[in-house]
Amino acid sequence: MAEYEVNDVINGLYGFVYDENGQELSTTQEFEAGIDFEKQEIKQAGKFLTSHKVTGGTGKGSINQLKVDSRLVSKIAADPTGKYTYIGKLADPTARGEEAIMFSGLSFDSAPLIGWKLGDLVEMDVDFTFDNFRYLTSIG
Repeated sequence: MAEYEVNDVINGLYGFVYDENGQELSTTQEFEAGIDFEKQEIKQAGKFLTSHKVTGGTGKGSINQLKVDSRLVSKIAADPTGKYTYIGKLADPTARGEEAIMFSGLSFDSAPLIGWKLGDLVEMDVDFTFDNFRYLTSIG
């Protein structure tokens, strides 16, 4: 088993999200993006288990923010068909480097206009899809 230094484990405290204008979404609490693969099942003679072939994929993600202003949701509501370029970045100074991924063709799935629960901090969750991605920097 490979050994690693505990300081090499990336701390999410150093995660950042930037919008298409390079402006940090500073109230972001959680950010995630990934690819869901589309697969076709393939049956083969004499083989008990079904095989699978990847035939495509869908880029999906979500942003969770503390509610401080309406900048993001206003942008989404004003142009529901808008496509944007966002950057997700992890830059823990004690890690082995930083990682940044640019997501292009990013479009939001909804516009959460208002909501709250008495006694709780107000947060906003926004799901999105993206058409492409590119590593700007990576670790290892």
